[in-house]
Amino acid sequence: MKINRAIAFEKKNKSRNFKPSYFIDIGESIYPNKNNYKFEIAKTFKRKDKPKFELEIDYYYISGDSSVKVILYQWDKLTTKKANTFEDDKTKSTMFNNFQTKFTQLSDSLTKHLGEPIQKNIEQNITTDETFRDDLKWKGQNGLNAYRFMFGNNRNGYRQIRLAIYKD
Repeated sequence: MKINRAIAFEKKNKSRNFKPSYFIDIGESIYPNKNNYKFEIAKTFKRKDKPKFELEIDYYYISGDSSVKVILYQWDKLTTKKANTFEDDKTKSTMFNNFQTKFTQLSDSLTKHLGEPIQKNIEQNITTDETFRDDLKWKGQNGLNAYRFMFGNNRNGYRQIRLAIYKD
């Protein structure tokens, strides 16, 4: 996919364009970059993933042929003007369930399209008050790869899901 096609897609979906003024690297643990691509400043977009999330999408591309090599998705809790600064246990529990449902939906969809994950690490069930990271990796037969992970901390109520899609 070329970056112009990605931009057109995001405009069609009424995404807001964010223009970082500096390069934000993508870690090798997320994208191994075996071909040592030199990326331009990623094109970043945000939109609501109704009704519960804000979705940020980063398109990492190379300048030579404008081809997108990595798409990084990030789901965060949708903040509203009515959001309370202090959440009660019921609100936190609902938010945790929303993230777990999204996490599971993404995993099921990726497994359907790419096959069973080649790597799986689930920490949330063994960690109590510390930050955890649940992650799964897929390697599709057509060269398409995915790495999906969720950060969380039950004590402070933090959750975030990320998904990197790339082709070797």
